[in-house]
Amino acid sequence: MILTVQTLRAGELSVVKGTLLGSILSNLLLVLGMAFLFGGLTPGADGKVRGKEQNFLSNAALINLTMLFLATASFALPTVFFSAAEMDIYSSAEKRSLTLSLSRWCSIYILSAYIAFLVFQLYTHIGMFSDSDNNEDEDEEGAEEAANLSPPVALALLFVTTCFVAASSEWLVDSIDGLVDEFNIGKAFIGIILLPIVGNACEHAGAVRMAMVEKVDITIGIAVGSSTQIGLFVVPFSVLVGWAIDRDMDLNFGTMNTTVMIFAVLIAFSIITDGAANWLEGYMLMVAYAVIATLFWFFPELGEHGL
Repeated sequence: MILTVQTLRAGELSVVKGTLLGSILSNLLLVLGMAFLFGGLTPGADGKVRGKEQNFLSNAALINLTMLFLATASFALPTVFFSAAEMDIYSSAEKRSLTLSLSRWCSIYILSAYIAFLVFQLYTHIGMFSDSDNNEDEDEEGAEEAANLSPPVALALLFVTTCFVAASSEWLVDSIDGLVDEFNIGKAFIGIILLPIVGNACEHAGAVRMAMVEKVDITIGIAVGSSTQIGLFVVPFSVLVGWAIDRDMDLNFGTMNTTVMIFAVLIAFSIITDGAANWLEGYMLMVAYAVIATLFWFFPELGEHGL
């Protein structure tokens, strides 16, 4: 969110869209793929790798992906709306204005869906997102562990860290043009591939680590849950913030971006639907991400309003 706001302030709308899309892609394909790969190749309790599969709560993952499908549809519809043949009766400025209005209304609806999802996950259906057996084991293991930080210290540390992140994000955004000119790297690749990997590196490492110690449900929560949070909250948040600071941010991510995102969600859905994972499925997710990264490496410069 911090990086999104800083990039919006700089007027780099195409980079904002690319970073948001890239965060979803990196979580669904790269992070989940690396977690399944390394988790599947780490010896299990019996000390063997051959035939190893890691099980997780498929219901929680499928609910997250269903919500992500809703967000993806919300991105696709403004794109179709903007490019529909019936819209040719309007000038470019009029089409742009209508797309902005549609995007802002859709963003409000998506945010309401995110609030409903939080109530569902944290209040009315908590049991669907937790494994009671695993929770009992974790409670026993952590019963003797005392809190390392008091709430005031934790909040102070969070505030200071947020300030440093905001400052470094501003420097990062300011360096984009220099990076493009010096190394001849397209903004599509920077926004969709580089910035999401850099911005979420610690989270990525945590997801992989959890899979290697057989806590795959936490891995799913980090990878798939983060994608859902970006799609349902951060994307509409960026549209509304753009509206507030007079930046024409919309949900028209472009035909290619939207197509890539739909395929990524479908691939992830097909792999996690059975509630089990192995190293080959992880490798397939990573290959899919490599294909997409190569696609955007060769793709020409992003236009003003995305692809």
